[in-house]
Amino acid sequence: MKKFVLVVFSIFLSLLIAEGVSRIIFDPIDYLKPRRVPDNILGFKLLPNTGAHDSWGYRNKSVPSTADIVTIGDSHTYGISATASNSWPSILGQLTGKVVYNLSLSNYGPVEYFYLFKNKAFKLNPSLVIVGFYLGNDLKNAYNSAYKNDYWRELRMPGFIPKEKINEDKVVKDSLIDHIADWFPSHSVLYRIISRPFLGDEVRQLRRLLRSEEIIFFKNKEHNIKAGFMPSARLQAFNLEDPIVEEGLRISLELFSKMNDISKEKNIDFLVLLIPAKETVFSEFIEHNGELPSSNVIDKVISNERQANRLVKSYFSERGIAFIDVQEVLRNAAHSEQLYPNNFGEHFNKNGYRIVARTIERYITQNNKGSSNSN
Repeated sequence: MKKFVLVVFSIFLSLLIAEGVSRIIFDPIDYLKPRRVPDNILGFKLLPNTGAHDSWGYRNKSVPSTADIVTIGDSHTYGISATASNSWPSILGQLTGKVVYNLSLSNYGPVEYFYLFKNKAFKLNPSLVIVGFYLGNDLKNAYNSAYKNDYWRELRMPGFIPKEKINEDKVVKDSLIDHIADWFPSHSVLYRIISRPFLGDEVRQLRRLLRSEEIIFFKNKEHNIKAGFMPSARLQAFNLEDPIVEEGLRISLELFSKMNDISKEKNIDFLVLLIPAKETVFSEFIEHNGELPSSNVIDKVISNERQANRLVKSYFSERGIAFIDVQEVLRNAAHSEQLYPNNFGEHFNKNGYRIVARTIERYITQNNKGSSNSN
């Protein structure tokens, strides 16, 4: 029994030391899993100070007293597929030398952006607020938030009858096993380092394939392109012929207009970043490419984004809403750089985020936006 206890204690002590070393070598915010909790307004949020996220529950080391720039968005602004330091808001801070606070979370959309804009961003007294607008799913997200949550009923169009019923989320009570299973990824960097290679994008990709979900793979040796696409899934959230998507676009544009008006009242610069879908970034290679499966669906995705892009930019221009469209610079970079992980994922890698950040930095420099606060 003494030997057994000694062995168990030695293993425990070794794991504890390994965990401590892991936290020194690796940034916990890139490995620990934050805990999601329900929220009556946002649908869900992250429990503050979990997963090495800050006291507001966002992907920052801490909440500063003030910030020169506040960024708001979904997973593309949060920085999925890259470390926190390689998200575009973090790189933007490095390039400009300004304090940039990232107020973003995966699966949020324009409705949630608007709420965070009004209720969180201004607490940091920023000079510039940048909102990332991802046309690939923000339109449907806006519709779902407005028509699923009665808190946002005022955003609904009178007389609009949804063609599909949105089911309420089922409340699932966590069992003891669920809590134990969640404890390790939430508290152990070492566990995440070991498990991530086996539970990463590649496994999620395999699971989708086993469920017979269509993933189209494309390779181009000349430009060293290896990419996977899910155009059928993207079209569902992007089809402007769908009344739900069209309604989501209306809601989104109205909210961006309100954010712009509020910014003017507060004498704060407001900027919208238009984030293109992966299919559009690679459109030169995959559009009208009959050798690819479901090429007609790919063409529809690209065509719908072009149409939505024109509508959005026309709306913004008419109302004096400043915006940056990074589509062209990313399309050009796709000739020489790997912008996404080599899988079906729709999020940039650190190269793609760097290009986005540099484009914004040039805009800020040229337009003298986001000057440091004098207060």
